[in-house]
Amino acid sequence: MAYIRRNSFVFLFFTLVLILSFYSALSHNSEEAHMVQLKIEQGDTLWTLADEYSGNIPHHEWIDGIMKENKLNAPVITAGQTLKVPDEHLDYVPDGNYKLASDSE
Repeated sequence: MAYIRRNSFVFLFFTLVLILSFYSALSHNSEEAHMVQLKIEQGDTLWTLADEYSGNIPHHEWIDGIMKENKLNAPVITAGQTLKVPDEHLDYVPDGNYKLASDSE
């Protein structure tokens, strides 16, 4: 006990580091996907969205996940509707705003 009193700042430092480590480990859930809102356009279906955004996930699994996340009872979506979609695959989707030197109009 006398050692802790003499070195209370060291004990306090390690206690603080330990508490912050536990907090960081418990508050960070690596399984949790970040979701973005995707506005449905005319002609979009869950299958065509799966073609674009599912990455390596099989289409039927991706569609089931989207239906569960958005509380859809049937695989039917309409233009103007917004869906929550994991943003992990959105980085690889081509953006129509960028034009390359080879793109001509």
